[in-house]
Amino acid sequence: MLLSDGEIHLAIANGELIIDPPLLDGDKRLQPASIDLTLNAEITLPKDSVNRDAITVDIVRLDVNQYLKDNTDTVDIAQQGGLEFSPGDFIIGKTVEWVGLSNRLSGRVEGRSSLARLGIGVHITAPKIDPGFHNQITLEIFHLGKSKVKLTSGMTICTLLVERLGHPAGVGYQGMFQG
Repeated sequence: MLLSDGEIHLAIANGELIIDPPLLDGDKRLQPASIDLTLNAEITLPKDSVNRDAITVDIVRLDVNQYLKDNTDTVDIAQQGGLEFSPGDFIIGKTVEWVGLSNRLSGRVEGRSSLARLGIGVHITAPKIDPGFHNQITLEIFHLGKSKVKLTSGMTICTLLVERLGHPAGVGYQGMFQG
């Protein structure tokens, strides 16, 4: 069951949902059935020198985190006055907000229609946030439009939908992106 704005407030009040920085009364991030999340200043960009050979995706042998460490650079777009995002570009961002879900809640991250109309796709292929997750949300962002778009730190980048599970998860998220 998707939580409404009132149910989101109740989930926060009883500790099932944590949003930090917290939602304040009248906070424009709170929508009728979701919470808008904002873009952190730290963006990960592919290096110009990335090996252009095909990557063999083998769950046993490919260490995605090591690949990204070796083939990307992290920049602070707040210091640069934003990032000119060109058609065909791909970046990895994260939310300003730290999100905590109890084992009774699950989430989905969706892009914003205003950005989609400009050709910006946000978190399309991995929208699920598991029960027990506690961290900032990593966002895979790509540009399929025709014009450059300037991304800025703190801009609304995506929305979090929160769902109540019928029964709590037996074990919460324990993957590599926890914490």
